[in-house]
Amino acid sequence: MDKTSIIILTHNQIYLTYLCLESIRRHTSVPYEIIVVDNGSTDRTVKYLLGQPDLNLIQNATNLGFAKGCNQGYAAATGDTILFLNNDTIVTPGWLTRMLSALYSDDTIGMVGPVSNYVSGRQQIPVSYQDFSEAEAFSIQHAARYEGKRLDERRVVGFCMLIKREVLAEVGVFDEQYGLGNYEDDDLCLRVINNGYRIQIIYDSFIHHFGHMTMGILHESNLNQLLVLNRDKARLKWGADIHSLIYKEPATITVIVPVRPTAVCLQLQQMVESIGQLADEWIVLGDNVSEEMQACLSDLVCPVINVDQSDSEQPNWSFLRSAATGQYLLWMNPEEWMTPVDARRFAGVKLQLDSLEDGVSILQHRLAGSDLKTVRRTRMVRREADFSWNPAAHEFNLNPAAVIRHTDISFTLKPL
Repeated sequence: MDKTSIIILTHNQIYLTYLCLESIRRHTSVPYEIIVVDNGSTDRTVKYLLGQPDLNLIQNATNLGFAKGCNQGYAAATGDTILFLNNDTIVTPGWLTRMLSALYSDDTIGMVGPVSNYVSGRQQIPVSYQDFSEAEAFSIQHAARYEGKRLDERRVVGFCMLIKREVLAEVGVFDEQYGLGNYEDDDLCLRVINNGYRIQIIYDSFIHHFGHMTMGILHESNLNQLLVLNRDKARLKWGADIHSLIYKEPATITVIVPVRPTAVCLQLQQMVESIGQLADEWIVLGDNVSEEMQACLSDLVCPVINVDQSDSEQPNWSFLRSAATGQYLLWMNPEEWMTPVDARRFAGVKLQLDSLEDGVSILQHRLAGSDLKTVRRTRMVRREADFSWNPAAHEFNLNPAAVIRHTDISFTLKPL
């Protein structure tokens, strides 16, 4: 990471904007740039901003809304990390450093947000101060008490969102159909988690939020009506209530692995490491699985069921259905593995699957020397679906009426 692009929208409220910018300058020790998008201010805000030499100002003649303004700022940003920040906030010591540290601590983390005195959901914490001038002292004590605490969450609120540029490039920017505001942040969060990225709340990063200020801007447009309108837009786009999708439980997966006498422990270990986080349960097929092979599975934190079966090419699916507890069955051979990117994206598929989908097809890359051949295989099937097994292709056969999710997620087969 080289620089964070801080994108702030303004619409009047010059004093709040002043407080926000001054707090950024005072408490930000890592490289950053400030991009302010003014959405048609009619007070002295633009004149004030034009006099600030350390920011890039984009001026709109009218209020184009939160999503459109943020996207304008993103288009002008040059940093590899993007921060969307409300102007009615005051940042505190270490705020950005701690969020950046968490964001880049793992490749699967795509977005983070701070805690605050005024925000919806699990980001809101109780505070002991009465006046915003006391927020800095409170934040120092709070950061010391909760140093290093992170919480995986499905959403963070748009008043302050820190996201990797590469994630935005993958999932897309804010959806501008939401107009002046509301639900565009939930929409973005849903796309982030649907692509398998994790979202975290950073407990030792605190930002004071005045709140109500954006709502004041939206008053003339009838806030309640706008909330209903945008909730309906989100439902129409996603086919269900957006919050029910954000907090939807992921599908559970039983991974079935045939361990043949010729299997190599190194291959099995590589496969387990590549998809271990996706599995809720393992079924190991084989006759007298060696202690060495069992050791490869010993570190798994989910249940492992050993099934003695001499012919792993023709599994007893009736028995396996009853033995498995996962909603879906995923077949993986020991000599196959997924890249971290594909495993992360597969985690996103787990969140999206519903009971109407009978199977999932993925791409198989077969490496033979310098040659690469790619074929599509239906490797995951709903446990209760009507299916048969193709032992030659190592895939499930479903009836023509079955609903199959076709993905471009891939796994690689590379015999030793």
